[in-house]
Amino acid sequence: MEDTIVQSIEKLICDKILLYNDLLHSFMEERDFLINIDLDKLWRISEEKEEICSKIDSIRQEIVSTANPSADQETFDPNQILGMIPKGNRPKFRELYQVLIRLNGEAQALRKENKLFIDDSLNFLDEMISIITGHTESKIMYNDKRHITKSGANILLRREA
Repeated sequence: MEDTIVQSIEKLICDKILLYNDLLHSFMEERDFLINIDLDKLWRISEEKEEICSKIDSIRQEIVSTANPSADQETFDPNQILGMIPKGNRPKFRELYQVLIRLNGEAQALRKENKLFIDDSLNFLDEMISIITGHTESKIMYNDKRHITKSGANILLRREA
């Protein structure tokens, strides 16, 4: 593989790392906006996350096409890129790849936490509405771990898929 291609792939991976950092920051901001129930900022951050994810996917496709123009975008394994990199450059690429894996894991964890927060909030609001409207038979709202117990009430609110 030519040095210019290796440098290009390295730059693309660094750009992808920066985007993952932006995504992590967006998830942290989203959590704050969820807690403060700031809907305008939640819409803004949602659009921002979509844009960042689109850029990440675009960079992934660009890396694949730079490393192997004839490769199928959907079935290309990122580990194949490492096999194409000259042996002298592999340690640096391994480090960058490990950073990407770590950032991706952190982003997935924050995404799941935020999703759980939304689900719990909607379940709480649904339970409150059920109690206010008298459509519940439950007298206990929280269990010993301070989580809402299911009362069998109708689900009035739910997260958009």
